[in-house]
Amino acid sequence: MSHFTRVKTKINDLVRLKQVLQELDYTFLEAGQNSSLAIKGWDKLTQDVQLEIKTGCSYSVGVILNENNLEFVADWWGLETYTGVTQEDFINKITRKYAYSTVMDKIKEKGYSIVTEEIDDKQNIRILLRKWE
Repeated sequence: MSHFTRVKTKINDLVRLKQVLQELDYTFLEAGQNSSLAIKGWDKLTQDVQLEIKTGCSYSVGVILNENNLEFVADWWGLETYTGVTQEDFINKITRKYAYSTVMDKIKEKGYSIVTEEIDDKQNIRILLRKWE
């Protein structure tokens, strides 16, 4: 019985994902072209992935490209047991930072400047922009 579970995402830019992982201080390994890496699961099971995100224990999170979007795959039980990080917390942290990075790049690309940036007590981000023409 496999303990690996895939989580579909709207993330589709592997380069941006790697940048986000670095900003969040995650170490990762990337498979070479036409190859894959194997991550460990329960009872010595393995899963082939394109990107292995190190978690500080023997259970890593893998990234798989599936239909132009990236999926996270892991033995989430093992990861939570040994690190205390839940699947939901991990995915939310990555996707939140990915979305923020995407928005900030679009802001710069469109020529806007940031006037203020605030985070409320519910972790909602409010950005006030200005553009001079």
